Amino acid sequence: MLIDYHLHIERGPYTLEWLKEFVEQGKSRGVAEFGFSEHCYRFTQARHLLDNPWATKRCSADVEEYIALILSAKAKGLPVKLGLEADYIPGKEEEIRYFINSYPLDFVIGSVHWLDDWGFDLEETLPRWKKADTDEVYRQYFSFVQQAAKSKLFDILGHLDLVKIFGYRPTGDMTTLYEQTVKVIAESGCAIEVSTAGLRKKVGEIYPLPSILKLCRENNVPITLSSDAHKPDEVAENFELAVKLIRDSGYQSLMSFTARKPSALQIG
Repeated sequence: MLIDYHLHIERGPYTLEWLKEFVEQGKSRGVAEFGFSEHCYRFTQARHLLDNPWATKRCSADVEEYIALILSAKAKGLPVKLGLEADYIPGKEEEIRYFINSYPLDFVIGSVHWLDDWGFDLEETLPRWKKADTDEVYRQYFSFVQQAAKSKLFDILGHLDLVKIFGYRPTGDMTTLYEQTVKVIAESGCAIEVSTAGLRKKVGEIYPLPSILKLCRENNVPITLSSDAHKPDEVAENFELAVKLIRDSGYQSLMSFTARKPSALQIG
């Protein structure tokens, strides 16, 4: 079976009608299970977790309303899971833990979007990339990913090599860094997602690189499948390419979650 474990409904109202648009589109593309994972920074209750002007402008939703919607969809028999996507910010581990443990979640995605004060995947910060030491950016990014894994806060690590989003590549050999990162993830017990979102970005690639995904397979790191959809027509987009990559890497199953407990599903 296929799953899509990274869906955002924040661009529409928190209604069953809007949620069903995501589900119906996914079903038409073979998805049997849908993991909704709103960004924590959207919720007023989590304002303190990502305290910067960019996040503050986007912090207006009520997490209780979101949770009530997903639980209502579950009660009506829709194949949905309740999740959150939390930004990993070093030093905020206990605050993140308290917030995510306050709700009846099925899974939590941990993502690195910020390197200190730099939202490196934001279009408006592109000029900073042009001045940056790309190798150093990669080293800092994967250091944060390792810290996120070691924190054991998350069930899934999102878009593992998001740092490539704008097509900036390291000039040095990062093989050792990738190997170290995958070993840390393997030791943490965390899953990673194979995400087609990168195909919609300037980099034009699935996350993660095939070489990184093969390292994950060699180290028995479990995987989920995701589109990171922010609108219905993006659900399960390009999953045929993702499934091929997954199979070529040697995987035969995906990981799903219920009440933060994993279970393996054979790939459909």
